[in-house]
Amino acid sequence: MNAPAIILGEPNGILRLPKAALRNVGDWTQLDSDILAHLIQVQSQIQHSRWNKSNVRFKVQGNQLLDHSFPEFEDFVFAAVYLRQLIARKDSLLKDAVTRYCRFVDCQIRPTWVQHELAAFNGALDGDAFMLPGYTVRELFDAFMYGAALLHKTPGVGDLKRQRFLDIYDKQPRHTLLYALHMSLKTLMNHVGGVTVVIYRDYSHWLHDYELPPPDTRWHNKLFEINATA
Repeated sequence: MNAPAIILGEPNGILRLPKAALRNVGDWTQLDSDILAHLIQVQSQIQHSRWNKSNVRFKVQGNQLLDHSFPEFEDFVFAAVYLRQLIARKDSLLKDAVTRYCRFVDCQIRPTWVQHELAAFNGALDGDAFMLPGYTVRELFDAFMYGAALLHKTPGVGDLKRQRFLDIYDKQPRHTLLYALHMSLKTLMNHVGGVTVVIYRDYSHWLHDYELPPPDTRWHNKLFEINATA
């Protein structure tokens, strides 16, 4: 039987490989279980969110906006809380999960594949925003999250993120800006989805085959559920 073709950026070949063994089993910790599970949770929350399912489009004729469709504000804020965990420099969930996975997966191919996706994610994040030259995706996201005070209190008058937000928001056509924001972030999620599906496949086997500690996680999609009582 021929081995599947492994193509960087395309997960089908990796997913056709037999499940990977786990090395350094004795070094596995509860935090390793929790971090990998949380990446899977974050990716799932974004994937199934109304923000991700919303259409992103507009139609113009000359200078006239004829039609448009974008996610609602509340839907963006919901997804942005999770996106921030993937984008943050100091505590990037994606980087942490990839590092832990590569430390334990007993395979020479998978680490190269997921690290390539991580590098592509970081390259897109620090590259030009979609249809908004002069600003990176990270700068655009941070401008909304911090400059517009969606996450923290209103920044000071001279704050760089605030100035960047005002410059972008006041000078760009609104439909162009929203298209740039949403499409840039959806592009990032393509890389996150590829990494997550590869990690999930092996991680689920490891939990069972090696009797690893299950994640000590309260799943967000059920966090506010009320259990029925007799």
